[in-house]
Amino acid sequence: MVRRLLGHPLFAPALAGAALAWGSLVVAFLLTGPGWAPWTDRLLVACFGWNAATRHYRLDALLLALLQPPLFVAVVAGLYGEDLRAFLGSRGGRVVGPLTSTVFLGLSAYLLITGEVAVGGTAPALPAAGAPIREGRPAPAFVLVDHHGRAVSDQDLRGAPAVLTFVYASCHATCPVLIGRLKGLERTGPASARFVAVTLDPERDTPAALAAYATRWELGPRWRLLTGEPAAVRALAAAYGVQWARRPDGEIAHENAVVLLDRAGRVAFTYRGLAHPEARIAADLAWLAKEPG
Repeated sequence: MVRRLLGHPLFAPALAGAALAWGSLVVAFLLTGPGWAPWTDRLLVACFGWNAATRHYRLDALLLALLQPPLFVAVVAGLYGEDLRAFLGSRGGRVVGPLTSTVFLGLSAYLLITGEVAVGGTAPALPAAGAPIREGRPAPAFVLVDHHGRAVSDQDLRGAPAVLTFVYASCHATCPVLIGRLKGLERTGPASARFVAVTLDPERDTPAALAAYATRWELGPRWRLLTGEPAAVRALAAAYGVQWARRPDGEIAHENAVVLLDRAGRVAFTYRGLAHPEARIAADLAWLAKEPG
């Protein structure tokens, strides 16, 4: 049975085609996988050195992934050269062979041309940031809509500490990092804490779109993803001093900010950038949960 399979004239073409097809799927995953879900980002980080903050893959890991399919095909060609030549000379081979090769090479070239590659992969270590000063000003007033279609105002966040940030659903850069850090706070922080993410893209991030985002990122009932009229969203971002701008490609360049609100609805701490240790934010959040209201 095995000998018959190894000697079949289509065995080598099937192996070569499967290698190129698998390589095409891997490259497609590298192009579209960031931001799908936490498990996809963990897989990309572990296997390909993906850095969500810089949107870079490690060059060595990427080259290994891109070179494996053609090297495998070369080995098959060395062992089954006559079978491959016969297949490529047939009517079906003249279609399947160039098609699978073109798809793989085209996707690979596009991945490299996008520039999302770094020799070292990971970004340089960020300098340690100083502890923010404890504030006490009232949180900016707002009325927006959450991902369940319910109206939410600043008054609804009172009574428990809240963690607030600004992201948008189609972001593949630092937004997944921010959400991941907040999910870490949710796991280790006080059970009373609430989590709020305000979209910077209200034109596209409808409640339904944010609901899909919440499902993809496995966000629980303690989360509120907020959208609303663009003017109201922009006013809230400006009130928190969050800088952002839409780029020509539709992506949004924005400041990374995490804000802690106390139980009385006041701004307690503002962490700008990604250099603040998660342990510090977690300690401040735990302190706010114990602080007298």
